[in-house]
Amino acid sequence: MKDNFNDLATEKINSRIKKKSDTNEHLIVDFIDEYQDVSSILKKNKKKISEAVNLFTKTFTKNGSIYFIGAGTSGRLGVLEAAECPPTFGTKPDRIVGIMAGGRSAVFKSKEGAEDSSTDSIRDLKAKNFNKNDLLIGISASGKSTYVLSAIKYAKGLKAKTILICCNKLKKSVSYLDIVLDVGPEFVAGSTRLKSGTLTKNTLNIITKISMIKLEKVYNNMMIDILPTTKKLKARCVRNLSNILSLNEKDSLKLLEKSKWNIRIAIIIYKMDISFSKAKALYKKVSIIEILDG
Repeated sequence: MKDNFNDLATEKINSRIKKKSDTNEHLIVDFIDEYQDVSSILKKNKKKISEAVNLFTKTFTKNGSIYFIGAGTSGRLGVLEAAECPPTFGTKPDRIVGIMAGGRSAVFKSKEGAEDSSTDSIRDLKAKNFNKNDLLIGISASGKSTYVLSAIKYAKGLKAKTILICCNKLKKSVSYLDIVLDVGPEFVAGSTRLKSGTLTKNTLNIITKISMIKLEKVYNNMMIDILPTTKKLKARCVRNLSNILSLNEKDSLKLLEKSKWNIRIAIIIYKMDISFSKAKALYKKVSIIEILDG
């Protein structure tokens, strides 16, 4: 079999790592030291990550959906990012979607070989009704996952915008926007759930969180579209509304109950002194930032 991965930096043996005979403490320090370059790698890619935010927000504003697609650790990171957006930012599950090679079960148990399929990702995108108005973010540490590359090729054929997040240098452009996180050799050669996974997770965090700020789902570092499905999230709703409107906890709770636990509607009711029904009719049309700062 021809080795098509031999040239990947993440497959190289890391010469900086000490021998296994070293103490636990030495190995732990070596492991930690490997992550010293994470911030600088992210900063080197800040312009491209900023462009990714622009693509994300533009797609979302125009009612398109954002899809993360990947295999193995890369796929799980995309699924995780998509899964955390609805409760945190009140997005609908079909607006930010994670697709994993091998399907749902592969999130919990590895399905070896799923990343090598050139047709499964196309089938998976078609099943989700992916179209030219959507944004596809492919995640592949190696930059060579057939599952991901075929998905990007399919999306490009539909004239949809595409992004590739990878951790190895590319010989040629793959997507509309390639974000290359050049991490170099891993602590354990080829184990891309380490630095590669950390940098990928950080990049996804930045893209989604900055996008949510730009989409006015965050005000002064506080979430305003929380879905209060747990005691913790309900407490956060009360706390955030209290901070935003300078109210005590009791008054915030009353206002949230009046607004059916929608912080955005609660703010409109309070600032505009109108009824719930009128506020509900307005809350998707007005700028919360303008109401609060104007």
